[in-house]
Amino acid sequence: MKRDSKDKNKNKKNIEHRPRRSRGRLVVGVLEVNPRGFGFVSSMGIPDVYIAEDDMDGAIHGDRVKVVVYGGKGKPYGKIRKILSRGTSEIVGLIRRIGNKFHLIPLNRRYNFTLLLDDEGEFEENQVAVAAIERYPYFPNPGVGRVVKVLGSEGDPRVGILALMEEYKISADFPREVVEEAERLSELSTFYCAPGERKDLRKKVALTIDPSDAKDFDDALSIEEVEEGWLVGVHIADVSEYVRPASQIDIEARQRSFSVYLVDRAIPMLPPRLSSDLCSLIEGKDRLCLTVEMVLNRRGELLRYKVIPSVIRVRKRLTYEEAQEVLDGRNTFGEEIDRVLQRLSRVAKKLYSRRKKEGMVEFDFPEAKVVLDEEGRAVDVRVVERIFSYRIVEHFMILANSVIAEYVFNSDIQAIYRVHERPDREKLEQLRRILASVGIEIKRINRSNRTINRLLKRVESLPFKRLVHTLVLRSLSRARYDPVCLGHFGLALKYYLHFTSPIRRYPDLVVHRIVHELIKEERSLEEPYSFEELKDIASYASMMEEKTDELEKTSVKMKIVEYMENKVGECFKGVISWITHRGIFVELDNTVEGFVSKESLDSWGDFYYDEDDFILKGSKGMVFRLGDMVDVQLVEVDRSANRICFRLI
Repeated sequence: MKRDSKDKNKNKKNIEHRPRRSRGRLVVGVLEVNPRGFGFVSSMGIPDVYIAEDDMDGAIHGDRVKVVVYGGKGKPYGKIRKILSRGTSEIVGLIRRIGNKFHLIPLNRRYNFTLLLDDEGEFEENQVAVAAIERYPYFPNPGVGRVVKVLGSEGDPRVGILALMEEYKISADFPREVVEEAERLSELSTFYCAPGERKDLRKKVALTIDPSDAKDFDDALSIEEVEEGWLVGVHIADVSEYVRPASQIDIEARQRSFSVYLVDRAIPMLPPRLSSDLCSLIEGKDRLCLTVEMVLNRRGELLRYKVIPSVIRVRKRLTYEEAQEVLDGRNTFGEEIDRVLQRLSRVAKKLYSRRKKEGMVEFDFPEAKVVLDEEGRAVDVRVVERIFSYRIVEHFMILANSVIAEYVFNSDIQAIYRVHERPDREKLEQLRRILASVGIEIKRINRSNRTINRLLKRVESLPFKRLVHTLVLRSLSRARYDPVCLGHFGLALKYYLHFTSPIRRYPDLVVHRIVHELIKEERSLEEPYSFEELKDIASYASMMEEKTDELEKTSVKMKIVEYMENKVGECFKGVISWITHRGIFVELDNTVEGFVSKESLDSWGDFYYDEDDFILKGSKGMVFRLGDMVDVQLVEVDRSANRICFRLI
């Protein structure tokens, strides 16, 4: 039936006056849920999209989702339209009886749901377990799960770390085929070099200097006085001689990418047969190495170098503390060892001085050491003193890495570089504004190393120096791996890569294979890796490094929280380390950080967050700024949320 024009206009008029919502656009990304219920979806090219709890449509933390996005450019919000893939199939949680049913309550509060457990299985209430998700939750219904592994009881101090490892999918165990392949390896492998093709450096006085609890030793140092200055040897375990490309060990190492150093244990990238034995530069054992021999003049300038396959025998294994005692004249390991240490120290100081002049950015952060008892309970948190013996190793490793990077780059072969790009202008501008809030006025911060160093020197004597160092670090880019050589901003180096830790970093192992290709007499026409392969390895390693760093820091935070648990009611002095609209963070001298909620400040007045000046302002004239010294009382420790709560006193 035909409508007349009057009806058309009438309907058109009604439609035009009906409230309308913009259609929105579709984006794909990964959902990150906040413990308070809401979440964000990250997608390339747009700001993070806010997702209300009611708009998640059954998605959980980590899911890859399709979202319809509304709102402007600044703060978009959206609704999840489709779950494209699940981020996890297993949940780590605490078993609780609710009514007459067992439920698993996730330890990670980003998973804000419970799993109803199948009654079959050997588990008990108050145990921490891993459950496979058999039906995903959809509000208001819980999910359904099946216990696949019991980690232990809630009160066991070691269970928290085991749960963390499960959460991050990090295993201390290696697949059977990897272990068997490692066991078949001989002590002096000959994949790249026959024994006669290696330079015999076993008479060199080579030393390892490592932490007291180190299990794997992948670098050793030697030094001799020569006419032009110093002959320095940086000897690196030749892991590539044992780990063949595409072998079972190689596939597993690439998957892991890094060794993981948790607060109470180390999880190696390579099976122990390699990491703690065949490849490890153990005192008194013959070991295969790639050696970088460098001649330096008296000013610490590099005159020439060569890279050689070698066999060495470490003369002495030293801890950092033992090496420092020798340097301070408080201990001796004999004239020969002492002389090598003193020479290494002298040259390392020259290298340090040169790097500082060239613009190396140096931060001064105290490192927290959590002391555990025999059962794994935290009994103390100490600040570790940064002694110079750490620097000796650090500066020679940086030198070797930069030499190999330039060698590889000039050889016109593709490799993986360690890159650290210049800081983002917007982040530097935000840093300038934050510094202004603590009384440090800077008209302009440019993107040079020297500008950053001048700023760090300016705050050297200030009581909140540590805070400024933290703020500056947050404003810098994160270092990553890349097949393109883009330089290293923090080290002020044009060429840089990772070569010196192949036992614990997969990119170093890749570089070793590339170096072997360069030093053999006849190079093959085909390069060891294509650009696309290197791009994939670099991207994955960068992602895994971020994950590993987060896991290591979380394990330390977990034990710090455990340590503070029996100190509720005690009072401390601290400094305001960060401010948000929800309250302030306070850091104590021993690096313990806790939160003071805005609600707990009610007796001081009504407070609001001034985001332009980065301050918390009160109705009674009280103002809290970054760097302010405050007195606090510990009022709550929530181990399930890894949270410490203070109140001001």
